[in-house]
Amino acid sequence: MKQNYLYILFLLLFVACGTSKKAESNKTVPTTYKHDSNTIHPEFALFHVTDNITELHYKINSKELLYTRPDGINFYTNVLISYRLYTNFDSKDVVDSASVRLVDMNNDNSDKILIGKMNVQAVTPRSYYLRINITDLNRNISVATGIEIDKSNDLNRQNFLVKSKVDDVPLFHNYFKLNEQLVINYKAKMGVTLFVRYYNRNFPLAAPPFSVAEPRPFQYKADSLFTIQLDQNGVANFSTDKKGFYHFQLDTSKRTGLTLFNFSETFPEIKKAQDLVPPLRFITSKQEYDELSASTNPKAAVEKFWLNCTGNQDRAKEIIRKYYNREKDANLFFSSYVEGWKTDRGMIYLIYGAPNVIYRTAYAETWTYGEANNINSLSYSFSKVDNPFSDNDYILDRSAVYKQNWGIAVDIWRQGRTYLQD
Repeated sequence: MKQNYLYILFLLLFVACGTSKKAESNKTVPTTYKHDSNTIHPEFALFHVTDNITELHYKINSKELLYTRPDGINFYTNVLISYRLYTNFDSKDVVDSASVRLVDMNNDNSDKILIGKMNVQAVTPRSYYLRINITDLNRNISVATGIEIDKSNDLNRQNFLVKSKVDDVPLFHNYFKLNEQLVINYKAKMGVTLFVRYYNRNFPLAAPPFSVAEPRPFQYKADSLFTIQLDQNGVANFSTDKKGFYHFQLDTSKRTGLTLFNFSETFPEIKKAQDLVPPLRFITSKQEYDELSASTNPKAAVEKFWLNCTGNQDRAKEIIRKYYNREKDANLFFSSYVEGWKTDRGMIYLIYGAPNVIYRTAYAETWTYGEANNINSLSYSFSKVDNPFSDNDYILDRSAVYKQNWGIAVDIWRQGRTYLQD
């Protein structure tokens, strides 16, 4: 069905502010990296419109909501969107909160993208932690997520709002397609110059979790430099036909700014035959991988590899679907300055699947496969990296103790089975 973008009008708005409220601990997080078809997968974008107000833009797919007929005639959603603002990740003191009721009528069951925004009372020059809950009251299901709000300066990515020029819809992710027409909005309504650093790099995929090799430092020097001009309203058009990533800055003496990425024409999905081979490096020998890479028909070579693993055509099709679905999800969840599947978290996700439990702090994540606090469970810890291009960059705390379990997990894939069922 045709997909429509719909800006939502709200029927009810409840606002509460103060510092006396207490909230639950943020350190144990639901398994937000599980792409469950029975839940909601909202997307968010932040934009500092003034020194006192930050806009929270959100996007929800109507297909993930339940429409009912409360009046016996028309089908409506009944979704509650709420947030709580904390002074930092570890705080339990709520400094601002608000809720809105999202009601959309959809009698023809059309596929819509529901888009709206809320104003968050966040003042400069401070940083905050925003916890957002979305509840489909018709289905009685709820999802939660957390976002850091950085109002410490006027130069970082949250001072920019990027939109599609065609649809006037915010870009809810940091990647775009070649020749896509974008509009970059800056917080200050003034004509200034944006300096753009362009990078066209081919980064290696993550090393195995038992590897002790030190990662190579990123070379910050750009491959090329150019400028674009913001008009008097703080707006500029942007489009490019060159793959790579682009770092937009107002002040080149600092490294902070807005970064947009073009990884491939089909990203985050995998649709080209040549893109099927690289993710297999995690479960192949060097000789196998070299032979796959040298094949003149990569699709047939990949299908033969999986057929040899499963011994059955139908099982091969099923395991191919699961493996590359995990790669797509890794791209959605973990992309930073490299594709998500190439990152440390993406590697673990691709082989092991979504963790059962996630423990999160302001600067780290620990994934547990199995029961929490069970000595037999497997855990991986990731530390957040201070990265000028992305706030989604984490590095694995590697250890030789992972070697045996990693080998078992890889062997399970090579036997034509998934390590964990999706």
